[in-house]
Amino acid sequence: MSVGLTGPVVVGVDGSPAATTALRWAADEAALRELPLRIVHVSEDPGPRLGDGAAEAAISSAGHTVTEHAMAEVRAIRPDITLTSEVLRDDPAHGLIRESESAALVVVGSRGHGGFHDLMLGSTSLQVSMHAKCAVAVVRPPAAPDQAGAGAVGRIVVGVDGSPQSGDALAFAFDEADRRGCGITAVHAWLGPITTGAAGMPFVYDVDTLRAQEESVLETAVAGWHDRYPHLDLQRITMESSAAAALTEQSMGALLVVVGCRGLGGFTGLLLGSVSQALIHHAGCPVVVAHRLGEAKK
Repeated sequence: MSVGLTGPVVVGVDGSPAATTALRWAADEAALRELPLRIVHVSEDPGPRLGDGAAEAAISSAGHTVTEHAMAEVRAIRPDITLTSEVLRDDPAHGLIRESESAALVVVGSRGHGGFHDLMLGSTSLQVSMHAKCAVAVVRPPAAPDQAGAGAVGRIVVGVDGSPQSGDALAFAFDEADRRGCGITAVHAWLGPITTGAAGMPFVYDVDTLRAQEESVLETAVAGWHDRYPHLDLQRITMESSAAAALTEQSMGALLVVVGCRGLGGFTGLLLGSVSQALIHHAGCPVVVAHRLGEAKK
């Protein structure tokens, strides 16, 4: 019972080791989905500062060399998938966002150089993640050996907060788990209220009641999806923790960690603040930012 995704898997390459890791992951994902793989290199327009045609030709040639090497790499490991490639002249973020309009998934590495310099550390990462018309996968290296068994090993982790956007993440996570034949760990993080009120007086609340309410949020969010995919092993985790800490912890040894592009409560500002940065810098597996299928992003 898979989510209907059309279009190719698009991967951004620039010849860096991180992009090569992302390329291999994207090839496996394309094979898993029985979709073509589109390899894209984006070179920024040099503008009048470089002036002559020789410089323009050199940039174009370098881009084609990158994509040709990438295609050879994929043919060696996944000869069964359909491949296309293109060198684009554009701002890297704009180029990938435009590619996302006809893609099932856009894949990028966690580091880069050339056209993808600082891809996941600055404006490019935010623009692609927030404005893509499909899911975006940021391929991180696996967790260190001393951390690899600390999380949801061999499972897909999904952040849940009850918002429509975390519903998008659940849709992606359940579909992906169905394809891979693996379990899902649904994580809901929450923090208790401020413990002091006016003039420093203690603020009293019922921890058990609050915890039960938060568990209900998670249960309500996953109930329909579990009904649709009853054969999948679903683990529910409700943690009194920050969202960044909870998801990073569970990502260690996981196959994927999936989040929506916006959220509520513990996941507020997911791609604009500390949670996104924490996952991108510290997750022990690839990070997928899910978007609502068929809905234009603004």
